[in-house]
Amino acid sequence: MKFSIIGAGGVGQVIITHLAKTGANVKIGDIDRARLREISRLPLGEISTSKLDASKPEMVRKFIKGTNVVINSSNPRFNLLIMRQALRAGIHYIDLAGYPSEQMKQDSAWKKAGLVAILGMGEDPGLSNIMARRAVDMLDRVSEIRIRDGETSTSETYPFVALFAPDVFLEEAVSPARHFEDGEVKTTSAMSGKEIYRFPGPIGEVPVYGMDHEEVHTLPQYLPKKPRFVDFKLALTDDAASAIKLFHKLGLLNRTPIAVGKVKVSPLSVLLHLLPTPSQIAGKIRGNAGILVEVKGEVSGERCLQKLHVTMSHEEAYEKYRSNATSYLTGTPTAVCAHMLATGRIENRGVIVPESLNAEPFIEEARKFGLQVQFDKTRLQ
Repeated sequence: MKFSIIGAGGVGQVIITHLAKTGANVKIGDIDRARLREISRLPLGEISTSKLDASKPEMVRKFIKGTNVVINSSNPRFNLLIMRQALRAGIHYIDLAGYPSEQMKQDSAWKKAGLVAILGMGEDPGLSNIMARRAVDMLDRVSEIRIRDGETSTSETYPFVALFAPDVFLEEAVSPARHFEDGEVKTTSAMSGKEIYRFPGPIGEVPVYGMDHEEVHTLPQYLPKKPRFVDFKLALTDDAASAIKLFHKLGLLNRTPIAVGKVKVSPLSVLLHLLPTPSQIAGKIRGNAGILVEVKGEVSGERCLQKLHVTMSHEEAYEKYRSNATSYLTGTPTAVCAHMLATGRIENRGVIVPESLNAEPFIEEARKFGLQVQFDKTRLQ
C-alpha cells in the first residue's frame, strides 16, 4: 500500500502515524520544512518527505504519482485542485472538510475511471456522518438528527486556542448558522441557537452554538432514510465566544490587506501568526473533546432516540499519539478510511460523502485504531 498525504500539521501527523504503523509506504508533502523535519525524526518506518506547494497542480501531480490513495489534510481550498490531479493520476482521493457541491460534479468521471473520491472524511464531517448512518440503519424511520461537537479544553500556556485549523475555525464561527428543516436549509445569525448541552462524562454540560456545517447539507440528501430536521452545534466556552466576537468586531478576521506603515498586511494573517497551531498546543492543554450524534426515529412501531458518541482526553491523546484529542478524532477516521480503501474493503465508486459508506464495518475497523464509538438507546414517550 502506498499513500501520499498533503499536509503535515496536527491532523496530518495523526494520519501519517496510523498509516505508517500498518506497514504502508507513506509520502508526506508540506510547504513547511520545519514540519517535515519533525515528521522525519519520528520512528515510523517507510515514510518520505517532500516540500510541496499544494496550490501548484504540476507539483501535486508529480508528488502523488505511483501511490494508491492521496489524502488532502491541508487547507480545504486545495480540495478541488488535488482531486483533479488524483483523477488524472488514476488514484483514489480523500479529503477532510469543505463544501462538496463543485466536487460532486465530477462523479461520472470518477465512476468511469473506476475510482472513488471520499469527501469530508474527518471527525465532523466524517465520523459524525458515519455515526449518523449507523444510527439510521438501526431505525425503521428517522425524524431528527442533531450533531454536537463537545469540548472542555483549558491551557495555562495559551489564552486562546483553536483545536483545528485556526482560519477555518474562525471563519466557521462568524459565518451565518444553517440547519435543515422540512425540506430546506434555513439560515440564522452567526453563533446563534446557544444551548447548554449535556454530553456524557467526562465532558458534561457545556454551551454549544449553531454553525454552518457540511452535515446539514449532505445528510438530508444522501442518507437512505430522510430526516426532516438536521442541525450542528459546536461547543465554545464563554471566554472563547466573547474573544471570537471581539476579533470579528475589530476587523481582525478580515483577509483584505491594510496599510500598516509602509507595508500592507491582512489583519487575519497577523492574528493567525500570533495564534498557536493545533500541533503546537499538543501537550499544553487539558480537558476532553468528543463528537455526539443523536437520531430520533422509530423502530418496530416504538419512538426512540439513538445516541452514538466518542470522547477522548487531550492528555491521553498526547501521551499515546503526541496530538491533541481533536486532531486525533479528526485524523483517525481518515486513516481508517484510507486503510480500508487500499485493502479493498470499500467498494463504492464515484464521488461520495461518508454517509454513503457501510457504517457498521467502518466503526468496527475504527476500534482497531483506538476509536471507540459508544451506543446509547432511549425509548421515547
